[in-house]
Amino acid sequence: MGDNRKKKKFYFRKRRNKFFLEPGFKGFFCTCNFREKDCVKEVYNLLNEYAGKLYPELGEEKPPVAPDPLAPPEDGSESESEEDEDIGDILKREVDSIKKCSQKSLRHKRFQVVETGASNCIFVKTNLPSPEELTSEIMKDLHTTRLQKTRHVLRLLPIMVTCKANLPDIMEAAGRLFDKYFLKESSTFAVIFNKRFNNSVSRELVIKELAELVVLKNSGNKADLKNPKLCIIVEIIKGMCLLTIVDNYYMYKKYNLNEICKETPPITNGCDETQAKKFKTTEKEPVEEQNDIQK
Repeated sequence: MGDNRKKKKFYFRKRRNKFFLEPGFKGFFCTCNFREKDCVKEVYNLLNEYAGKLYPELGEEKPPVAPDPLAPPEDGSESESEEDEDIGDILKREVDSIKKCSQKSLRHKRFQVVETGASNCIFVKTNLPSPEELTSEIMKDLHTTRLQKTRHVLRLLPIMVTCKANLPDIMEAAGRLFDKYFLKESSTFAVIFNKRFNNSVSRELVIKELAELVVLKNSGNKADLKNPKLCIIVEIIKGMCLLTIVDNYYMYKKYNLNEICKETPPITNGCDETQAKKFKTTEKEPVEEQNDIQK
């Protein structure tokens, strides 16, 4: 009995500092090829670098340290022997402490990785008001300089809305988001849908309903699958849906950082076309990620 209690305590202690994806989060969704720890380091460095340039007045606050719920109280009011305490009370106190610590920490940190429950899929929560603004700044700079700053991060998308992965919640979240982009001015659009570890959400139904909602907002909005002005990105991961709207989706190589930097920069310093072609053919192709993954 004592060994089981110690194992459960260790399990909850180990999970205390982990945060999980929840509805209402804003942030950044990125994918990688199995090197998740390296990817997390790279995306932290990348976001902090450009956030420092874009928001120099904002500093990152340190999250508060939560007290250990398993430690005996200082006033000594609790029983000296933990053997007599119900294991259910211990676990309940631990869970409550985790929730309080998570809420306080996430509010105070500018960037915080949270668990998505899917391999090679990383979500970075932010308290910045517009993650799309920061991502746009990154894409513009990489597209201009062709300077590769990451090795393991593949796609990097700003996420404006997170909700439960069911049609009513998706449509409700999308309705509020579409007011900003499709209500006043007409635009061309496309819906990009990716799904991982979820078999309950219909790809065709979601795309159809979202497209109809865009046209309902403004009859001047038209679908354009080849060269849309705005792309509606829907990422389904298990029971969560990530929504965002981005521009220049295809010009920025579907927001794939490796693909943006892979292109040959403008020919300068006496480099002729033959040398440029030779340089391009010697580059190593990055591993492409799979879309519409269903497991």
